Amino acid sequence: MMKDDQFVLVDFLVKHFSGTLSQADRQALQKIFDDDPSLRDHWDRYTRQGVRSSDAQFWDRLDLDQARANILSRESIKPARRRFGNNMSRLSIYIGLAASLLVFVGVALFLQIPHQDKQLVPDQVYHYKNDVLPGGQKATLTLSNGKVVALSEEQTTLHEKNGEQLQVSGGQLHYKPSSGNAELANLKNTLSVPESGFYRMVLPDGTKVWINSASELSYPLAFGKSIRQVELRGEAYFEVAHEKDRPFIVTTIHGDIKVLGTAFNLTAYSNTASNVTLINGSIQLTNKNQSSRQIVPGQKVEFDGSNMRVTQANIEKETAWQHGYFYFEHDQIQDIMEQLARWYDIQVIYQGQISKKRFGGSISRSVSLAEALELIRRGAGVEFGIDRKTVTVKNKN
Repeated sequence: MMKDDQFVLVDFLVKHFSGTLSQADRQALQKIFDDDPSLRDHWDRYTRQGVRSSDAQFWDRLDLDQARANILSRESIKPARRRFGNNMSRLSIYIGLAASLLVFVGVALFLQIPHQDKQLVPDQVYHYKNDVLPGGQKATLTLSNGKVVALSEEQTTLHEKNGEQLQVSGGQLHYKPSSGNAELANLKNTLSVPESGFYRMVLPDGTKVWINSASELSYPLAFGKSIRQVELRGEAYFEVAHEKDRPFIVTTIHGDIKVLGTAFNLTAYSNTASNVTLINGSIQLTNKNQSSRQIVPGQKVEFDGSNMRVTQANIEKETAWQHGYFYFEHDQIQDIMEQLARWYDIQVIYQGQISKKRFGGSISRSVSLAEALELIRRGAGVEFGIDRKTVTVKNKN
């Protein structure tokens, strides 16, 4: 077993146990197994039985200090994207594999003990009461008859009441292309993604949708002849299949987005104003006051029932969640914690007067909560405490 392969295997094991192992990761794993078939035995044993912290042979071979040193030396020569700092003067941080190695001890111990909450693990690094694992690919689908089905990455076939078959494969939900059956347009499905989850799907017209934590998307089993209409509560990224004569409409609490074929990110949680960022193509936004506005790629519109504000967008920031990381830019600590709360399914409590300073940086969504908080703590001048699923935030004394 090559030493670098040990480190990569640990990283993939952490992702496996936290439900964040992607298709690209699986392909990389297969290449490792092809190069060293003995690693497949390790993988199969650990994924079936769990890694024990007392597994002397594994831990003796794995030099964590050397692993971190190797990672730091590699990261130091890469473009500095993963940084976090106070008032945008960013302090370098190193995440990814290093963070996975640090949280892996907690994962290993977790596998030995019964626990009702599989996201909650003992913390062995930063001396919090416990740690919280990151979210993963999970959702529920409400069928037209009201039946609720849990979705995951496992391949399966679901059956609608009229005999229509829905496929789950490659970690996403697929609908068949519209068959022209008018009955299907009257049958509704709702895909619900909980806190600490995300999911992907392909709608009947071929439109691809990535759905973020604490979000719901409702839609028919087939679109009508004149329009394609869905309803979003939460956040989603759309790559809309182009159809010149059949516009695609997303209805939100604050207004409607109308497109023909384009890519955009839409955030429409009920507790804040909605916003849409156009990646390419063209969209028309109509708010509840029936005011309309068209925007061009690279622009962002914040809107509620009465107002619309157009600004130039930071595309990387708006779509970072889809690519597996948090991106902060001129954000207050409350804004940052709101994103973490949805991904780790936590409650946040603030003690005393919290600074209104703004911060910037990025953090992988695959790290544990403790690692994410430590990266923020170093640059933001705040202290954190974790008590099960409650995080306390206070200024450093």
